Amino acid sequence: MRERQDHPQGNRHQVPGGLQEEVAGDARCGCGIDYPAADITNCRRQVRAPISGVIFDVRRVDTWDKKVDDPGTRGGLTITLHGDDFVRYYFSHLGRLMVKKGQRVESGQKIGTVGDSGNAKVTLCHLHFGISRICPMSEQNLLRGEIWPQRYLDAWKKGVNLSPNREVQRKIKREPAACLEAAAAQRRGGDG
Repeated sequence: MRERQDHPQGNRHQVPGGLQEEVAGDARCGCGIDYPAADITNCRRQVRAPISGVIFDVRRVDTWDKKVDDPGTRGGLTITLHGDDFVRYYFSHLGRLMVKKGQRVESGQKIGTVGDSGNAKVTLCHLHFGISRICPMSEQNLLRGEIWPQRYLDAWKKGVNLSPNREVQRKIKREPAACLEAAAAQRRGGDG
């Protein structure tokens, strides 16, 4: 098994959406995303931490309303994981949450189930999975996904331990103010 050295030693990446063989093709459900992320169907399957780290945030109440369609609530029940590889992993549209804010989790640990919370009530039951830099403030735009995760999902499915850290670091070099810009856009009422 090949291994990349841009991750902490002994920290194995796992496919987050449950059974590895079920992350197929480009892992999209056609749920209308227009930014770098993956929507993985597998309704009610276990969601696992792709890497060890700390649960940074958990949204336990689904406040999304179709009539209002606030971008900040579209994800429904969500989990944000700050990985030991210094990458942020975001999971939304969950059905059940199995972790708490501040909790340490290990790679492969069950953290929730694929569900239909948020705007997944009007699309397909799925897991929205985003990978991004860790920002010092809360913002929505980068959180949803900043780099395309398919390459990593494919590698993890094959048992290759490939961290998105290098790609995230390149993105930070190219766009150093992205966290601030996303937070400012969100404060102005945009989809930041």
